[in-house]
Amino acid sequence: MANTPNKRRGSITLDGALLDEIDRLSDNRSAVIEEALRLWRTQKIDDQLRQFYHSRSQADLEQEDAWAEFAQQQLEETAENEGI
Repeated sequence: MANTPNKRRGSITLDGALLDEIDRLSDNRSAVIEEALRLWRTQKIDDQLRQFYHSRSQADLEQEDAWAEFAQQQLEETAENEGI
């Protein structure tokens, strides 16, 4: 594996069966683990966003609705004034 400026060598311990499966499916362990970690990170961010949106208060939802309505009105007025 060629080291690039953005990559660093590290050591991890994995379940033997999982490592065997990685070896069976790919000849590049590092690429598989790197992709798995990217997917894991994306899933964690998605989970955090989902949690944030599910935990918003009623007041936050109402304020968001009010801003959306205001923005829609402004867009319609601007479009009408510009002849769009």
